[in-house]
Amino acid sequence: MTRPPRRWPSALGGHDWGDDDRAYAALLDALTRDRVEAEALEREMSAPAHQDIADLGQLQREELEEARRELDAFRSALDNLRQRAGGSEHTEVPYDSTQPPEDAAADVLIQYLVRPGYAEVRTEEPHQGEYVYYIRVDWPKLRELAQEQGHPLP
Repeated sequence: MTRPPRRWPSALGGHDWGDDDRAYAALLDALTRDRVEAEALEREMSAPAHQDIADLGQLQREELEEARRELDAFRSALDNLRQRAGGSEHTEVPYDSTQPPEDAAADVLIQYLVRPGYAEVRTEEPHQGEYVYYIRVDWPKLRELAQEQGHPLP
């Protein structure tokens, strides 16, 4: 079952972003909203019937503010992943936790792509406390989401 296209209202116009940044910002907004909705649903399902669920709107605003602060890191990580995959839509890209830039990129990609279901991660521990994260993006699904937002990925 395919979901109907959704265009999220956002504060994109309030930022001085170029067209490329706007595409990444719109995608990041949509990914964040998808993740927040899934988290809210999980909370609702696990909360006792009498417990009040946190205000979804407030949660979305807070998460979107954080995501917008991470726009450069998200864009850089996604561009790097695409480059390292060599154009293949099925390649797992490794990220070494002992390398700070790779660890930071993996964190951003897991937060914004894996958690809402637009990528998968597989983890290996070659040495105790050292991890390699293998991330594979569902590029067709991600491009479809970007297109739905009116800003196809460059």
